[in-house]
Amino acid sequence: MFYKSYQHIEKLGTSETEGILKGEVHLSYKIDGSNGCIYLKDNGELGFGSRKRELSITEDNMGFMASFVTDKSLYSKFEEILKKNPNFIIYGEWLVPVTIKRYGKDAWRKFYVFDVFNNEDGTYLPFNTYKEMLDEYGLLYIPEIAVLNNPSEEDIKEYLNKTGEFLITEGLGEGIVIKNYDYKNKYGRRTWAKILTEDFKKNKKEYRQKNHIAKVEGNTEMLIINAFLTSEHVLKEKHKIEEKYGGWSSKNIFELLNRVYDEFLKDNFELILKKYKDPPINFKLLRQYSNDFVKEIIGV
Repeated sequence: MFYKSYQHIEKLGTSETEGILKGEVHLSYKIDGSNGCIYLKDNGELGFGSRKRELSITEDNMGFMASFVTDKSLYSKFEEILKKNPNFIIYGEWLVPVTIKRYGKDAWRKFYVFDVFNNEDGTYLPFNTYKEMLDEYGLLYIPEIAVLNNPSEEDIKEYLNKTGEFLITEGLGEGIVIKNYDYKNKYGRRTWAKILTEDFKKNKKEYRQKNHIAKVEGNTEMLIINAFLTSEHVLKEKHKIEEKYGGWSSKNIFELLNRVYDEFLKDNFELILKKYKDPPINFKLLRQYSNDFVKEIIGV
């Protein structure tokens, strides 16, 4: 078996999720940690991954892989499941502090399964199927909130008030994940939808503002971004991509990040040199700040 990154979860109401509310719809909690996956490698050992890459002990992700290597009991439970089902990839959330800090003290640094993918037939196991499998080993998973038939978007929003009932000590959680196991979107892709709470949106905005203030002080690269990169620039490049593909998908985010950064430098490089009198520039950092700005503008 090989590493496979988890699919994007798209915002409810976009073209990527059109029609997902038709039929049986499963709602589950969306928690704010770091994406992780576990699978069985060809050599019989467990493999570990983050959202974007395969992990190793020397290149881990917030201690995710190390937590299994040091906990032999936990490792053996997943090993036994995957040796029985070598085509499965187990996805979940490694709960470490990101935006929301209001989880209970006993909730942190644990792995909560939210999906199991069968690579043999390209489908996700229904919740009750993998729940039964995980319960046998006493493993953690994110529970369902409700199962609805043909709900409206307003019906879904009513359940946002329940997001504070799982792991959270006060207020609401990140949001809700919406699954329809029979659904493929109009592009032929199997995808899930999400809807976020206002609490989480506010926390995320405050987190970004706090980081932004810290970065600006004495930081040439951030001063350049603030002076020359605008929301109009970002939205112009996004519109070009929408015209190119006939709509927007989160799969286009990397193309957008590259286009914005490249056009930003092309249009402004001489002005930057003139304004800051040939400053030393860390271009890796400049790109990072450009990417952060783009993500804030489009709400990623």
